[in-house]
Amino acid sequence: MKYNILLSLFLLFALRAVEAQQMDLNQCIRYALDNNLAITNKNLEESLNNELYMQTKRNFLPQIYGGSSANKQYGRSIDPTTNSFVNHDFFSMNFYVDTQLELFRGFSRINSMKFQKLNLLIGLEESKQKKMEIAFEVMNHYYDLLYFTRLHEIVQEQLRLTILNTEKIKTMIGLGLKSESDLFEMKAQQATETHNLLLAENQYDLAAISLKSLMNWPLSKELNPVDESMENTIAIQPSADRVYEAALLHMPSVWKAELDVEAAGKQLAIAKGNLAPTLTLGGGIYTNFADSRKEESHNGLAEQTIPFMEQWSQNLAQSVYLNLQIPIFNRWYGNSQLKQAKWRKTMAENRQEEEQQKLYRLVNEDVQQLNSLQKELDLLETKKEATQEAFLIAKKKLDQGLISIIEFYTAKNQLAQAETEWIRTLLQLKIKEKTIRIYLGEELF
Repeated sequence: MKYNILLSLFLLFALRAVEAQQMDLNQCIRYALDNNLAITNKNLEESLNNELYMQTKRNFLPQIYGGSSANKQYGRSIDPTTNSFVNHDFFSMNFYVDTQLELFRGFSRINSMKFQKLNLLIGLEESKQKKMEIAFEVMNHYYDLLYFTRLHEIVQEQLRLTILNTEKIKTMIGLGLKSESDLFEMKAQQATETHNLLLAENQYDLAAISLKSLMNWPLSKELNPVDESMENTIAIQPSADRVYEAALLHMPSVWKAELDVEAAGKQLAIAKGNLAPTLTLGGGIYTNFADSRKEESHNGLAEQTIPFMEQWSQNLAQSVYLNLQIPIFNRWYGNSQLKQAKWRKTMAENRQEEEQQKLYRLVNEDVQQLNSLQKELDLLETKKEATQEAFLIAKKKLDQGLISIIEFYTAKNQLAQAETEWIRTLLQLKIKEKTIRIYLGEELF
């Protein structure tokens, strides 16, 4: 019964591996960037910022608007066509088309256009930063999944060896070469490793769910990481200062902080411009109609209302004007906006310096961890090779009856632990190496 359960576990995991779609790290990152909802929202924000920028360009165009009104007057009132008093009811209509063009307002429109252009660029850098953050998250979850895949393989191999040794011990007991206590030790070890196999599968499933959720991959669809080379081939040995200087040139967070300072400067210029006078050029065309305006009929016997089109032409008027508006007192609103803009600019400069300090700290930490992991991996590789030799020797001694089952499994467990630590450290080293390469400007996705 136990062997049937174990066989079912092996076959189930193997079948899932065959049916699952194989994807490497770059494919997972690209899929996440194409399907992540946060990236979709960032793309919409880019479109919004671009529209705001285009509108600031359109603000240089003149405003044109028209209108009309209709009135019914009763009693004593002024005839709009003659500006004289009349004592009877009449109907009138007014029509106009006006246009205005702002000539000067402290260069506020120019600075507003530049500010929105900077906002557009800031949005692009934010989008790049979001994509980079998602790429880093996918990379970490991808290597987590790869680690648990390898861990499952190690535990599975350990269990397979235990099953073989259990059968061998049974044969040796039949020959009188081993005692029943050795068999019980084997069965206890087999139960422990079966439990470890179940734990490894659960950890694999949880890691797979995390990666799928981040990628927006269907949870019901299997996904397996491509089996990467597990050789220690890390060749990069950068200096922290060189990596930092390179990162300053292209990291989105740094560029965004710099653009924020420029945008705050434009906001300050806009606030100053709002304190300046506003000069506007305008013009308009006006006309009206009233049924109170009469003329004699052709036979001279009665008066009739002058026709609509004739009044339209006769009453047509044009105007051109310049309007100068000087702000004198607006409850200190302009001065308050100016102070706020100055403080925002100082805050943006502080954030820029803070972002550079943060990047410097992260680069130094990552470079230090890269070097430390490389040294640790070299030591673990030596340890893995030594425990491999120790396990082979222990296996021969067990066959010869020179050591106990407990001593054999001590060597076996030490080998499994050494392999697990080596794989974990190697994958951590790969993450740090890719991180450093991104700092250096390499496109890894």
